[in-house]
Amino acid sequence: MSNLYHLLFFLLSCSLHAQSVRDTLQTTMLQPADMQADFRYFRRLLEETHPGLYRYTPKAIMQAKLDSIDGTLTKPMPFHAFYQTIEALIVDIRCAHTHAFPTKEWRRGFDTWKTFPLFILPIQDRSYVLFNGTANPLIKPGFELLRINGRDMASIQLILYRYHWADGYIQTSKQASMKGALFALFYYWFVEQPDTFQLSFRTLAGDTIQVDVPAQPFHTSLKGYIKNPVNKQMIAWYYQKNQKHPWRLSFPKDVAQTAYLRIDGFSGEGASSNETAVARFRVFMDKTMAKIEKLKARNLIVDIRDNPGGWDSQGIELFTYLMRSNSAAPYYARQHSVTDSSAFIEFSDLSEADRKNIKNELLPEPDGTFTLRQGDSGRGPKRYSPKPNRFRGKVYVLMNGQSASTTSEFLAVAHANKVGVFIGEESGGAYEGGNGGSFITLELPHSKIQVGTPLVYYNMAVGKTGARGRGTLPDYTIPISLKNILEHTDDQLDFVKKLIRTHLSSN
Repeated sequence: MSNLYHLLFFLLSCSLHAQSVRDTLQTTMLQPADMQADFRYFRRLLEETHPGLYRYTPKAIMQAKLDSIDGTLTKPMPFHAFYQTIEALIVDIRCAHTHAFPTKEWRRGFDTWKTFPLFILPIQDRSYVLFNGTANPLIKPGFELLRINGRDMASIQLILYRYHWADGYIQTSKQASMKGALFALFYYWFVEQPDTFQLSFRTLAGDTIQVDVPAQPFHTSLKGYIKNPVNKQMIAWYYQKNQKHPWRLSFPKDVAQTAYLRIDGFSGEGASSNETAVARFRVFMDKTMAKIEKLKARNLIVDIRDNPGGWDSQGIELFTYLMRSNSAAPYYARQHSVTDSSAFIEFSDLSEADRKNIKNELLPEPDGTFTLRQGDSGRGPKRYSPKPNRFRGKVYVLMNGQSASTTSEFLAVAHANKVGVFIGEESGGAYEGGNGGSFITLELPHSKIQVGTPLVYYNMAVGKTGARGRGTLPDYTIPISLKNILEHTDDQLDFVKKLIRTHLSSN
């Protein structure tokens, strides 16, 4: 399947030269006074600054939960047990932009801790080997992983889903915890840290086999992906280190009058400001529209699968190049914060100038919240005009559970404004909006657990929503299959092409 551009993004950021060291957190015990101090510090952070703390859970229930947790921290506890307590609370907030890591050095730790050595890919609630990071040639891509150390994969999924942060009640985004490097990390943090994994597989022939493999540092597994000959074909197809450009336009030869626009991320190509992010994306889109017009394409496929987000402004820009209406339309109904003065703001990613200007940008409301100023319009909502050179043909949007953050915002507004036809899987961000904007990152004083929280609550301009806490739902749900992976095919893209051919033949 061609749509695995970001499958290895996490892997490629890791070192290949780290030395294995013992994880001292495994044997660390935390004392009640320290845990209570850390928890109350974290609770104050949430209550003072988190705009969506009560978005899905009524305040009385959330406060009771916080009180209950506080009351349990009365005996010494292993570090990982306390970390799991913090992480479970975060998951209950149901915000994809709130997280905790056991240490700010977790990336370096992952390259030295002994973890699960296979790259697992979840497909329709089953787990399959994509890369074998061991030296054992018996385990091949496409083998279904059935059990690890006596636990079946369904029970492991329940554990990992319990600790994976996501917006609302969206399950497609939680699948990331069952994939590749993140699976290895989450298994290590939330299940166990064994020296050996006793594995049960179903082979491609349907036989069941048992194989024991050693836990190993991630850099060893990464080398194994490349060296083990069983991975050769998968590596050739999916091990793409870098794309020349995160935004690419092409014209498929197997379907007429059609353009294909792939957007890996709304990253701004290193843009350091909102203004430069908009300018660079606009240059690209203007060139894109000119090429489409020159080749007289009547259909446009916009592929934003596995796009994790980035600059909100680039999502807005894309929308204005695809709008159906000739009239300006809102993108956000409202963005707001619950503080303009908390001491925790010093730990945010806001610049010094932005911190000094915060009271000018946040307009106080009678309910104690603060509306983010929408340009000259004040409380907004700000409206965005369609681009004169926008695409006016038929649009098809490819999406999945890793279409998140800025990407899920674009999907929600594009869907509400009937921009086109949506194909794939439920998006990874809530249709009505999530939390984001700017972020606070800090360490809890005693345990040194790193936590991150957002400062802005987003209400998308999508009108009344059906199932609250769900992502944008596709018009056509097309899951990927094991066959797609093993044969490097793409059922989702093929379905879109079939729709286009049907449309062209009827006109």
